[in-house]
Amino acid sequence: MYHRAPIPTSLAMIIATQPAGEAGRIEYAFQFAAAAHGTQLRDEGTPFIYHPVAVAAILWGELGNRDPDMIVAALMHDVLEDCAGIDPIALADLIGPRAFNLVVSVTKPPAPDERKPERDRAYLDALRLSSSDVRLLKLADRIHNLREVIHSGDPAKARRYLEASRLEFYPLALATSAVAARLVSDACDAIERYLEEMDA
Repeated sequence: MYHRAPIPTSLAMIIATQPAGEAGRIEYAFQFAAAAHGTQLRDEGTPFIYHPVAVAAILWGELGNRDPDMIVAALMHDVLEDCAGIDPIALADLIGPRAFNLVVSVTKPPAPDERKPERDRAYLDALRLSSSDVRLLKLADRIHNLREVIHSGDPAKARRYLEASRLEFYPLALATSAVAARLVSDACDAIERYLEEMDA
């Protein structure tokens, strides 16, 4: 029997503002993502589904984006990249073409280890040329990852995130949203303080 995951408070507050059709679509996206991610954990030990919910909350509460397609895409943004057996065509039918295109635009294609630097460079270059919605979705994802990496117990990973964010994501944020740029900068500053404490 299908198990319905409890809806986190931050997401319930978003759903409560929506007309019935959009509320149902957002809740469906959450339930689909929760089932798809299943027992996956983040590096900091939290259930993976907390991350897409946090990205949706950042978009809504901190970046002021009230677009239901963006919230649906935030909830689903890692499904194609991190969950096996997801049919892209079926997913597009389930969440609608615009939300699906947003998800695809922030999804890195698979690549062998030796090709990942090339893949990542092409991904970042494409982001710069993407729509403001795609960039804002990715920035919300990055903001949450920056905030959480200090809890992963991996200073080397935190340093990599910091360097890439200063070099790539802060300029992307400046070109997209002044609020996003401030949030990226604040999160980077917090990582710098964390690393200084680790080095002390």
